[in-house]
Amino acid sequence: MTKPSISSVVTSLLISSLVMLAPAAATAQITITKCGQPLSTGANPTTGDALLVLKSAVGQPTNCDTKECACDVNNAGGTTTADALIILKKAVGQPVTLNCPPACFNTPTGPACTSGEFQSRTGSDLDSGWTGVAHNSDLILGASITFDTVRRCSNGEHAVCEVDADCGSGNDCVPTCDCNSDTSCEITGPTQPKNCFNSLSSCTVNADCPSGQPCVFMFGPPLPLSSGGTPVCVISTFASALTGTADSSTGEANTSANLRSRVYLGIQLDKPCPTCGTVDDGPTVGAQFTCGGGPNDGQPCTTNGVSPVFGGTSFDCPPSIGDNVSGAGLAIRFAEVTTGTSSKTAQLPCGNSSFKPNNPLTPGSTPKCIDKVAAGDPVCATNADCKRCTLDPATACTSNTQCTGKGTCAEAPDQPITCGYWCNCGFCNDNPDLPCFENGDCPSGQTCKVGTGGEQSQNFAQQKPNDCSKDKNICGGSVVNGERVEEACATTTQGECSTKPYLNCAAGSTTCQDNDGGVCEISNRPCFE
Repeated sequence: MTKPSISSVVTSLLISSLVMLAPAAATAQITITKCGQPLSTGANPTTGDALLVLKSAVGQPTNCDTKECACDVNNAGGTTTADALIILKKAVGQPVTLNCPPACFNTPTGPACTSGEFQSRTGSDLDSGWTGVAHNSDLILGASITFDTVRRCSNGEHAVCEVDADCGSGNDCVPTCDCNSDTSCEITGPTQPKNCFNSLSSCTVNADCPSGQPCVFMFGPPLPLSSGGTPVCVISTFASALTGTADSSTGEANTSANLRSRVYLGIQLDKPCPTCGTVDDGPTVGAQFTCGGGPNDGQPCTTNGVSPVFGGTSFDCPPSIGDNVSGAGLAIRFAEVTTGTSSKTAQLPCGNSSFKPNNPLTPGSTPKCIDKVAAGDPVCATNADCKRCTLDPATACTSNTQCTGKGTCAEAPDQPITCGYWCNCGFCNDNPDLPCFENGDCPSGQTCKVGTGGEQSQNFAQQKPNDCSKDKNICGGSVVNGERVEEACATTTQGECSTKPYLNCAAGSTTCQDNDGGVCEISNRPCFE
């Protein structure tokens, strides 16, 4: 069976993959709240921290609603304009001392951490779809998700609690970590301020939003994506709580959450979402600009995330409601999002008729090894019938002696030749709200099945394993410097402009030069093995 690697880590937007799309490979950082820094994560507060505290002081919903320990820098109780002024002085280098409530931080009587943050970092990317065209898309940087560390009762039930009184007489409400001797924290969230469903304006309850719009937790600000000549703007909201564990010392995390991702048609190829600061403006999180495009065009905005390709993005700059092409949003289910590596083995028939006859699960099919599908070639029963040399998948073998200088003789997934074609994207009982890879992803009694919906439906079946069109749809066949290159087609290539990767190009073309996009870079097309 093919094995699409799904290496994922917690990042504020690894999550914005679309239905029928394999999730992302990305990088992230966990940060613990610091005194005077409800927003930033560096060595010292920034003017953005001061502005956020000022907004909180005048009654606007901000991170200070859940990070009062970080915002109350004079230990006077609550968040005031005086706190904002102290942080501003610290940010510009004046010799002031921050004095947050000691019980909230590292003291002998209190835990060193009560909350934390996942924040996207340089190098985070998203691999969308199975064709490879939309792989390696840059995510926005600096966007964050905040969470609380969980506390549990000291008695045998270990119920979740907030204070000792929740646990009954004689029991204590104990933190699941202290970020000192015990750095592995059980977490729950999200806890950042909420936003209205469509307008994206700040809110605390549904009544703060326009009629009919719920007040919800967002999974980062709008995400601009552009590939294959199609720009889209993606907005993701939490459809369930964020739960799991995070280690404040190593940055390791393992979480789960369900999301809804709404897909909006982009404004233009180089501007998928309304901007809050263009690339030329050099936007940073917390910077002030005006919205470029969308219903709030020309209005003031604060940058909440930065795309290295498309510029700043902001909750203040939503896309136009009429451009939504996904209704209430596509269901994105993350049973496990980890800073480690996880993989899923594709085990569903593909939807395209060209691949169905060569799949053991298709009634009446006569599956063959995918590199030998001619009329006279023998059929296979399992991957063991399709052994090949690991460094030369073109060489069939039954023992290592036949692979001298070509690796070892092995069956898939150690080499990419499988018995029949397999796909990985399905739906529990064909329900588009329950995407799955295997039966274990489904509620008890339900089966992970190939989707039956039409091309415009959310339960549209994955059509083929990959788009390695010149490689018999075999992913991972090329060998470079004596090692097999996994998750790349052997001979199928694609071209992208070096400074504007959303522009496709061909060898010898002037597309990139004509559009100030650098040079045309030809590479082996990415694929899921």
